[in-house]
Amino acid sequence: MKYKLIASDMDGTLLNDDSIMTDRNKNAINKAVDAGVLFVTATGRPFRNTRFVCDALNKDMPFIVLNGAEVFMGKSEKLLFERFLDYDLAMEVFELGQTRGAAQIVWTGPHLWTNRECDETLKYKCRTKSEEMSIVTDLSTIRDKVTGISKILWVDDPENVKVLSDEMNPYFGDKLTCASSLPHLLEFIGNNSGKGAALADVGKLYNIDKSEMIAVGDAYNDVCMIKYAGLGVAVDNAPDDIKAVSDYVTVSNNDDAIADIIEKFVL
Repeated sequence: MKYKLIASDMDGTLLNDDSIMTDRNKNAINKAVDAGVLFVTATGRPFRNTRFVCDALNKDMPFIVLNGAEVFMGKSEKLLFERFLDYDLAMEVFELGQTRGAAQIVWTGPHLWTNRECDETLKYKCRTKSEEMSIVTDLSTIRDKVTGISKILWVDDPENVKVLSDEMNPYFGDKLTCASSLPHLLEFIGNNSGKGAALADVGKLYNIDKSEMIAVGDAYNDVCMIKYAGLGVAVDNAPDDIKAVSDYVTVSNNDDAIADIIEKFVL
């Protein structure tokens, strides 16, 4: 099989534990791109937080951001796709978070909102390099001010996130997608979003069938694209249940997982 597209998660996959993309990974990606392969970065981060990856690539490549709510071209910054969470569902998620006392983050395109300023939300603001973070305690008050809600996050300690995930998934069922991107984050996005759905859109745009795709990830928000791609890959640092639904398990993110996959299956 000749693979034409590689999609990679960022944190815990493309980046090592120091949030660095190693020279080996960068060189392998550029060799694949020069050979005609489309390299797609797929992350829960906002687009502005992918700049250092974009700068490392030789060509303009798609970036799936906010867990599939948006897709941009990296260098030209052209917006290719944008999807939003149903507003009534978003308000239900937000109200549930309020009753549970969760620190919440709301993305409306590039703008960041929170239900309160605290250590968790201020750290998130810093990590995402957001210049502004507005306070909102009732989503209905911003309904007419924004184009739509890209995603909602609950920030809590990892044990509580696991408990909340086990509660929220059956509660919402197939109405929306609820998954943990990092141990302390529980993310809510629309069912028409997700990395897998965004990957399908990119494939249609470039006329690449899913059988010609490789998708690599480590977290629960990566599962949909791992299952969608012809070759779904989990890194060795992924949880066992993510490895179980993958076609192949590669080395860890600290051992240049993306270079390993490119060298084995592409170059």
